[in-house]
Amino acid sequence: MKRRSKLIPLAAAAFLAVTALAACSSGGGGSGGSNSQIIACGDLALSGPYAQIGQTDNWGATAYFDYINKHGGIMGHQVKYFNLNNQSNAANSELNAKKCIQTYHANVIIGPESGADTESAMPIAIANKTVLISLSSGWQSNGYPASQLNSYGFPGFYDVFYQDQYDSVQNLIVPRHYQRVALIENDCGPVCLANQQTVQALAKQYGFQLVSTQIAPLAATDVTPQVTNLLAAKPDIILFGLVPGTPSITAIRAIRTQDPNIPISECSACELPSFIAAAGGASNMKNIYVLGSMSQWLDKAKQGTTDQAKATAAGLQQYMDGMKGAGLGKEDQIDNSQEGWDAGLEINWAMTQAGTVTDETKIMQKLQHLNINTLGIVWNRTPDNYENITQVLSAMEVINSDGSATLFK
Repeated sequence: MKRRSKLIPLAAAAFLAVTALAACSSGGGGSGGSNSQIIACGDLALSGPYAQIGQTDNWGATAYFDYINKHGGIMGHQVKYFNLNNQSNAANSELNAKKCIQTYHANVIIGPESGADTESAMPIAIANKTVLISLSSGWQSNGYPASQLNSYGFPGFYDVFYQDQYDSVQNLIVPRHYQRVALIENDCGPVCLANQQTVQALAKQYGFQLVSTQIAPLAATDVTPQVTNLLAAKPDIILFGLVPGTPSITAIRAIRTQDPNIPISECSACELPSFIAAAGGASNMKNIYVLGSMSQWLDKAKQGTTDQAKATAAGLQQYMDGMKGAGLGKEDQIDNSQEGWDAGLEINWAMTQAGTVTDETKIMQKLQHLNINTLGIVWNRTPDNYENITQVLSAMEVINSDGSATLFK
């Protein structure tokens, strides 16, 4: 099959205060007049273990809809976006999904960002025929019931953990002929625990050994025992299957206390200045390989000559401009907020393709056939496989002694 990639047309929306709208159409959507607003309700963590992810997701969605509104809205409709903090809690995620639909008559829900929290919120969206764009990593690997995998809930991003492990194999393990590989992963549900199976499959394919796997509780503040067990297996490299933020910070500190030089890969959202400081400074980041920031993805895309690379570069530049235009241009804000922006891209595309902002069924059906390039993620969905992605244009980077990041080559 020929792979197609394209950017969606420009369109936009603003971050406004929460206000309940009267009337809802099919599903939980807002009223359908020619000047009616589209209600996009976030169900994202601004506190708890997932706060680093939730905050950046919220920033990205905020910036996207601000950008869209400034450029005429979606099919002439302005978008009102707001977030309800789920506090990294499944019960709150379910409650927020109900509020989004019943109180605010949301056309679409963005989030949650974890598999367990999405599992609580998604049945609410499905029962009310309201589109939900989850920002959890992975989709089928999250362990959702089959009935939920092809309904009104959709993945808004690719399986970051799988991409981390694949990039580590392609860029480090195979070229450097590493034979002994260790893995540390969080106990945060099926999507995290699937890392071991992913690495085992890659080991069989590429001829290395997974010599140790250690599991760290999501809320652990000391993972020294797990790290001691990892290093006892004498690995050549340690792979991360950890949630960005406190879990990965805690692991880096524990590893570097015992071994200042062993390679660690791939660390998500670890290039942020705030993360580097919390992990012990740039010296602790030596020989740590990081999932590339947006600026590095843009640099890599600009080096490409394919239509996909050019489209990705254009989309990333639009993202950068949109984040800055929304007053979110600081490095900590711009580097990892693409998931929320991508969710906006999917929503805009589906509504535009469906020719409606209120008919949730038509919008859902278009999302079942999503076929766009969202900042280097080339989607080619079918109704049986919402997670069908033909290619991810990613980048790996390293942290320099001054704390800056550069592309790994």
